[in-house]
Amino acid sequence: MRVLSYHLPLVAERGEGARVWDVDGKEYLDLNMAYGPLLFGHCPQRVIDSVVKQISTSGSQLGFPTEISARVASKIKQLYPGMELMRFANSGTESCAAAVRLARAYTGKNVLVMFEGHYHGWSDAVFNKYHAPLDALPEKGYGPIIPGTLGLAGAPNDVVVVRWNDIDALEACFREYGDRIAACIMEPVMGNSGVIPPADGYLQGVREMTLNHDSLLIFDEVITGFRVAAGGAQSRYMVQPDITVISKALGSGYPVGAFGASHEMMSMITEQKLFHGGVFSGNAVVMAAAEAAMDTILESRETMYPYMEGLATKLADGLREIFGRLKIPHLVQNVGPLLGLFLTDGKIEKVNEYRDVRKHCQFDKYIHFQHHMQNSGVYFHPNQFEPMFLSTAHTADDIDMALERFADAAAKTCCK
Repeated sequence: MRVLSYHLPLVAERGEGARVWDVDGKEYLDLNMAYGPLLFGHCPQRVIDSVVKQISTSGSQLGFPTEISARVASKIKQLYPGMELMRFANSGTESCAAAVRLARAYTGKNVLVMFEGHYHGWSDAVFNKYHAPLDALPEKGYGPIIPGTLGLAGAPNDVVVVRWNDIDALEACFREYGDRIAACIMEPVMGNSGVIPPADGYLQGVREMTLNHDSLLIFDEVITGFRVAAGGAQSRYMVQPDITVISKALGSGYPVGAFGASHEMMSMITEQKLFHGGVFSGNAVVMAAAEAAMDTILESRETMYPYMEGLATKLADGLREIFGRLKIPHLVQNVGPLLGLFLTDGKIEKVNEYRDVRKHCQFDKYIHFQHHMQNSGVYFHPNQFEPMFLSTAHTADDIDMALERFADAAAKTCCK
């Protein structure tokens, strides 16, 4: 995603707060936040102090269990009570692969249900062609997985991909595969095809369906965890999965992931029936960063999330006013400080699933628009599938400045 052919070159030198500077010294307001991890902006002092203290006084990698990893797990559990036990990993990809393995081992079933437009990392277990062309998708709303890359040697195995936000399609899938389905894995808010919230009652419907078929529900909260709410999408929408995956904002820029579930389920690992390892998993450096992040969230969640959501609402409303005034077809959707802007081929009320994005959105126009914004000193990714991320480091003045430049770019690139 950093070297796409249509991405204007940008080699970063440093970041601070809500801004990043390239090697030529040009300053950008950053609406990307390293694809989401930087919940507190670039170089948050509390995280820096925690990491420096750890590596200066205790070491970066000790090779043994540490109290700091237990403390971090305890703090995560306060926000994600379904993660009664958890394993730390090095990335979201690793955590998702381990979560799928756990679901299959625990249930004794093989079939995994995934959803169109959702991304769960690049492991052989789950790497779907998640941005497939429309004509490659099954008419009936579900079908076998399309491998996401060469070199998978037949993997992913035993995976069915279903239209998201379509409870009827999922029900039909369960009718065909029900007694073989180990788990459904999903982003509870779609963040890899723009920002698409779950339809009213959809997550609850999926939860009920999995329970009725003795299948598990896995929430991939790599993007939404600690971002759309302190307790992620599962607390925002009041639906608790069986297995939770978190990453990104957990480490505030340091490479960490985790997956967790009930004591009973995680006993598959503690009793050594199921293997998950990793020399660097839960190392002291990333645990120091994670502890600083968790402490900040636990202390400030009553104020920081309304603050970020207020900024996102200000940005979303401003974008709607600009594009509406200029009569440019568009759609803005946000869940908390996670925001998606779609440039569309006509007026639409909302995008409800991946196929809507593919069908209605103007990708070339969006790229042209993003190039103008990047040249004006505001950065977000040129792929319309990638969300914008706000942080506690952004300010109302930042949003005002960004909206001025959005208005200029829209008038110059989208009205022609």
